[in-house]
Amino acid sequence: MVVAVTALLPVAGVNALELATPPAAPWSIELELQHVDTLANTVRKGEGYTGTRINVTQYTGQPSNDGRLTAFRTVNGFFNDDQLRFVIAPLRRYGTTTPGTRVLFDGLDFQQGSPATVVYKFNTYRVTYIARVLEGLRIDGWDFRLGGTVAFRDARNEVSQATNRRNFFNWGPVPLLYFSGIKNLGGRWRVVGDFDAFPAPGGGGLFDGALKLALDVSKHVEVNAGGRYQVGGATSRSYYNLLRDRAAVVGVNVHF
Repeated sequence: MVVAVTALLPVAGVNALELATPPAAPWSIELELQHVDTLANTVRKGEGYTGTRINVTQYTGQPSNDGRLTAFRTVNGFFNDDQLRFVIAPLRRYGTTTPGTRVLFDGLDFQQGSPATVVYKFNTYRVTYIARVLEGLRIDGWDFRLGGTVAFRDARNEVSQATNRRNFFNWGPVPLLYFSGIKNLGGRWRVVGDFDAFPAPGGGGLFDGALKLALDVSKHVEVNAGGRYQVGGATSRSYYNLLRDRAAVVGVNVHF
C-alpha cells in the first residue's frame, strides 16, 4: 500500500520528498554550552602602532565556560522555508596577575611588579536571513542554506592597576556570510555544520563555525554535541586584536 501511494504522488502533483519531510516548526531555539580553550588572545591599544601587546590569557587564565542562544524563525517570505536567525553570543574574560614588565595601554603606563586587571569583552548579537540552496541534493539527504548576517559587536578592553584605568569601547555592525549544511544519517541522527565568516584585510575579520552530531530525542527536542572554532580580530595604526579559540560544545534544540 505504501508503494502504491508513493507511486501515485507525482500524478497528483505532490512531491514525495515533501511528504517525507514534515513542515518546519515556526520556531526553533537552541541553547549551546561551550568549554573553551583559548589558543591566542592578544590586544594592543595606542596611536601610531604604540602600546604593549598584551597576552590576555596570562591575566584571565583558561579554559573557560561560555554559552550562546540561537533562535530560528521560519518566515516563508521570499522563498519556501526561508528563515530568520537570531543569535546572542557573549564572550567575556577577566582576571588579575602581576606583570613582569611595564605595560603601555592607550597611552597610560602600568608598572611591573604590581597587580593589574584585564577585562576582555566581545559580545555579538546577530540577525541572519537564510534561504535554501542546492535543493536537488535534498533527495540524497542533504540540506544546504545560504544567507547574510548583520552582527552587532559590543566590545570592551580594559586595563586597571590601583587608581589607573584605561577603557577602550568598540561598537558597531559587521556584515557576515552565513552557510549551513545538514546531512541526514538515517533514523534520528544528523550531522549539522554552519559558519558565519567575513575576511578583512590585514588579519581582521571573523570566522565562527561549528560541526555537530545531532539526535532527535522526540518530535520537538534535539540534542547535539561537537566542536566550535572561532578566529577574529582587527588591525589598524591604533588598535590590534587577535582571538583564536576552540570549544567542545553540547546543546539542546527545541522546536515549536
